[in-house]
Amino acid sequence: MPESGARLVVQDASGNEREVEIAQIPFTLGRQADNDLVLLDTRISRRHARIVRDPRGFLLEDIESRHGTYLNGERVERCLLRDGDRIGLGVTDAYRLTFRSEPSGLASLLEEIEKTPETAAPRLQHLNLLLQLAQMLHRAAALDEILTAVVDSALQLFDAERGILFLAGDKGEPRLRIARTRSGANLALDEGDDAFAVVRRVMETRREEVILEEFGDGRTAYGAEALEPGRQGILALPLQKLPMAERGGETLLYTQPKLLGALYLESRGANAMMTRLDRQALDTLAVESAMIIENASLIRVAREQERNRHDLDVARTIQQSLLPRSLPQAGHFRIHAVTTPCRTVGGDYYDVVALPEGRVGLVVADVSGKGLPAAMMSMTLQGAFSALAAADLSLEELLRRINSLLYDRTPPQMYATLFYGVLDREGRFQFVNAGHVPPFVLHAGGTVESLDFPNFPLGMFEDATFGVSSLQLHPGDQILVFSDGLTEAQNEAHEMLGEARVQEILLTAAPQGAEPADVCARIVRAAESFVGSAPQADDVTVALLQFTPP
Repeated sequence: MPESGARLVVQDASGNEREVEIAQIPFTLGRQADNDLVLLDTRISRRHARIVRDPRGFLLEDIESRHGTYLNGERVERCLLRDGDRIGLGVTDAYRLTFRSEPSGLASLLEEIEKTPETAAPRLQHLNLLLQLAQMLHRAAALDEILTAVVDSALQLFDAERGILFLAGDKGEPRLRIARTRSGANLALDEGDDAFAVVRRVMETRREEVILEEFGDGRTAYGAEALEPGRQGILALPLQKLPMAERGGETLLYTQPKLLGALYLESRGANAMMTRLDRQALDTLAVESAMIIENASLIRVAREQERNRHDLDVARTIQQSLLPRSLPQAGHFRIHAVTTPCRTVGGDYYDVVALPEGRVGLVVADVSGKGLPAAMMSMTLQGAFSALAAADLSLEELLRRINSLLYDRTPPQMYATLFYGVLDREGRFQFVNAGHVPPFVLHAGGTVESLDFPNFPLGMFEDATFGVSSLQLHPGDQILVFSDGLTEAQNEAHEMLGEARVQEILLTAAPQGAEPADVCARIVRAAESFVGSAPQADDVTVALLQFTPP
């Protein structure tokens, strides 16, 4: 940590707290990934604020942020920071930042431990400081700082010359993380170092090793506690999470402790001594270190999830911006559409294409899969379809080109279903169905017809052909186009909504003269009522086209 000890205490909306050292000047804060402190909230500007320094101390500067920078509740452009100042970045329900300029308790405790006399009486104080250190480690900033503090503390307790910390790899193998000397210098080790062999045994057996080796004949003694002059002392401790107890009926079930790594200490001092209290202190340090490593791993996963959620939010914003902001309305038709993704971003999309001679095209597509990959393919399909449909190609040629593009440029396991129909002023409706769920036509007389004219989905076969069909609409006829997320919506009893129920909902929700937006809203509400509290399993898109000639 820098000599200044300046840092920010960062608390998120869930109350989780961490400390971030101000390691360089200027120190930038914002949403963009290359800031010194990245805060993942879309309301925070990409470059929101920065901390600089002049002869007076640290200063907070706003960088023309959208919602302003606040110090102790007051908006500022540039202001001197004092210990304990609260920093706000335009929103009050996201992150809370507190500036700290005093040296951290972690550094202070390490200094006290280093100054502790090596007599028997102060050892109780020595252990007390160690326990305080263990509590503070849970509030330290970064994992590397925490692990360095663990090694440095262990070096002082054991009066050792070398301290090495290993973390367990994916298969339980030891991976070197930190190697330091008593003076605080970092060490470079290779696989041939004796520490690797000792640590492998410790991690395999999950038992500590104490080794005394005489320099003269190389003989070793295990389990000794006093390190006599002229001997090399080695202590290796497994770092493992404490066993957990779970109740299974009337029986307590204990799970095996999770191995997280090992701590290796080596002493060559002529007057080294390790008391039972030292052993207890080291054992406490090993337990606390394991808990800290486990917590740091969970925090790292949480941060990755937070970043992924941020990426999904950005993708959703982009995807929503590509949907038509307003749909065309003319004297001979009215139209409305709505889509609801199930995982922030989805694979469904819809669009309306204005064509020559007053014709209008309606497309609804559904990409296989969910989440970000489906959203990316959906945006690719949307861009290609919009460009080609505007050229007013025949429906056969249009889908042939789209199919060829998706086949060449998307993974083999991904494909898209699509329904596209074109309505002219006289009510002639030409359509092509590429593997999509059949739409329904609600005739003015109150009957429902299914437009089932299937073709292969897009992107599945290179040389697929697509047949076109047509239908003559009469005044008042309505066409409901939807994705399979509607018919396959399930309630808590795992019953699907199904086509029959959708037809019944359509008959009730779409009386003659009803506005398309109202009809779509009623259909979505009816589906939500059927599903109840069951989670949404797929994206849902609903579009309604009404033929309303003068």
